[in-house]
Amino acid sequence: MNTTLKRQDFFSPFVIIIFTALIVQLIGRYYAPQCLVIGSYFYALWVVLRIAVPLAVLFMLRVPVRALGLGVPRIDRRFRNVILVMAAILIAVFAALYFYQGYFSSYTASFHSGDYSKLDRFVNFMIFTSSTLTGWEFLHRAFLLMGLAYVLQKNEKFDERTAMIAALCVVWVFEVVFHFIKPVLEPVGLLVGSPLLSYIALRTRSIWPAFLSHLLVEILFIASLIFR
Repeated sequence: MNTTLKRQDFFSPFVIIIFTALIVQLIGRYYAPQCLVIGSYFYALWVVLRIAVPLAVLFMLRVPVRALGLGVPRIDRRFRNVILVMAAILIAVFAALYFYQGYFSSYTASFHSGDYSKLDRFVNFMIFTSSTLTGWEFLHRAFLLMGLAYVLQKNEKFDERTAMIAALCVVWVFEVVFHFIKPVLEPVGLLVGSPLLSYIALRTRSIWPAFLSHLLVEILFIASLIFR
């Protein structure tokens, strides 16, 4: 079997998608808080980098929109019950974190500064989250997860299961490593949370259950911080 690397391998859809995600996160990490900020909290550059740029790349690679998991999720009764149990566990975990002062103290300066009321702080955080989380889920669940699973099957001739596992692992690395700059509980939590969200997206053929689960985490986080 010929295993020699060829020039065209570096321009394969798989490599292009990975490279795009790396560049997007690199630029956003250093420039999103400074460029295209609408008001004080909506980071529009993250929307451009995590949604518009990936969409352009997918269009160039001829990946169909239907393959990105943007449709209505397919949830049977059994899996719905699994999601409900997971939501209950999530709430219980955050209830326990409520008493862990070391974690929340890392964010005190960010969300308790100024003379804002608790409601104002919550609204401001949700505006911020709308610009970051939406792009985050599209980049990781639609672009990387669904996009890679598609091109690995179509271009690299992987079987469906192997393509999904490979895509899930790539997303896993991206999400955990990006959170190394955050308090240790976050990357540790994503060791479980990232593959779980990706599994939900693959299982339902839709990014929306994972998106809503992530949004619930964000709401619980800011509520736990502000209303302590």
